[in-house]
Amino acid sequence: MKSTKRSDKKPTKVALARLLKIHDQLNAAARSHRRVNCTTLAEGLNTTAKTIQRDICYLRDQLKLPIEYDYGARSFSYRDADTPFPLGHNLSQDERIALVVARQSLDVFEGVNFGAELRSAFDKITGGLLGESGDSMEQSLDRFISVRTPGASRVDAKVFRAVRRALLDRRELRIEYQAKGRPAFTPRRLHPLHLACIANRWVLVALDADKSEPRTYILARCRNPIVTQTTFQRPADFDPAAHLGTSFGVLTGRGTVIVKLRISVEGAHHVLERNWHPTQRETNLPGGAVEVTFALSDLNDITRWILGFGSDCEVLEPAELRATIAAEGTKMAQRNAP
Repeated sequence: MKSTKRSDKKPTKVALARLLKIHDQLNAAARSHRRVNCTTLAEGLNTTAKTIQRDICYLRDQLKLPIEYDYGARSFSYRDADTPFPLGHNLSQDERIALVVARQSLDVFEGVNFGAELRSAFDKITGGLLGESGDSMEQSLDRFISVRTPGASRVDAKVFRAVRRALLDRRELRIEYQAKGRPAFTPRRLHPLHLACIANRWVLVALDADKSEPRTYILARCRNPIVTQTTFQRPADFDPAAHLGTSFGVLTGRGTVIVKLRISVEGAHHVLERNWHPTQRETNLPGGAVEVTFALSDLNDITRWILGFGSDCEVLEPAELRATIAAEGTKMAQRNAP
């Protein structure tokens, strides 16, 4: 077998236990400054030299382990002694399944660098482990389990990189921001405090250099970022959980308002089947309807959520939210009239 020939084709049958034994033998050979060949390994593992050759190709080409080949002796060794095996070799089947399902949930990280980085980290942790059938965990599980994240936020990768750098280095960030309902972008000087993904949308909590209180900025509305050399002191009393904890979505407000809704039997399952907010409380009503309450700091995001129910939702409290929904419903009826 020539070491210069790469094999991107995955083996038809790879046993993890055998790979670990080959790995141990290669490390032992490197420690004693010797090499091992396929025939010797095959005899010790009760298999064929061809199988060992395929396994070594897999270790080198797929798991990227530093295997060196001696043409003269036609034998192998690790370049360095005590080469570690990919971390995921000791994961249980349930743990690997959980990782594969989590890997499918990365749409929300696309466009912000984290998508590629998390996939790379996943492959390093699991080592692309194969089962006896020859399929990788991800390939085989894709046929049975899948995860979709509709509505994943669109973020300019340049914006995300700049925000991440300014956040970690505590540097002032200059951006152009498009406020809700305004077509024009305006310049902002921000001191980033916290980055969060809420309901599949990336948001930045930051202090505007010209204002005194932290505000929430949606990254999809940012452009032309510049990380300056100006540093800032992070407020010692800033608590991201307290700032974001009572919002229904990405928008935050001050104080607490109790929202009480009655959902008809047709829409009750939409509430009961999901955890929409930490303060969510439900009461089952006769006939299958449900009454749900939230303790929120802002009504903007829940307004759109309520409108998604159509006539299946009635706002009981507060009065201002009920009036908003009624007015919006009237506008919708007028706009969509035949």
